[in-house]
Amino acid sequence: MKTDRNYSRKSIVDAQIYDVNLMVRFAKNKDNQISFDPYLEKPGRGAYCLNNQEQIDTVFKKKLLNRAFKQNISLDVYESLRKEVEEWIDKVTKENQTSKH
Repeated sequence: MKTDRNYSRKSIVDAQIYDVNLMVRFAKNKDNQISFDPYLEKPGRGAYCLNNQEQIDTVFKKKLLNRAFKQNISLDVYESLRKEVEEWIDKVTKENQTSKH
């Protein structure tokens, strides 16, 4: 995580405000490219959702990034983002399991 500051962001799924440490971020840069930003480091406009499987699935199922970034995002971009998010979740889960043992 980039900083230790305590600040909040609104989830694009349920419009509730959560601590940013509990969320994952998608960023849109100046070239209108959308990317997954798990460590809150990439520049550009951000869209946040709670870091749980239900909210992440909803983002992709309802294509909520289209509304958040006010542009049509291709299915290929959605698929690559979903794959990237799933790989990151698997990695974090494995790290947490090994650190507990």
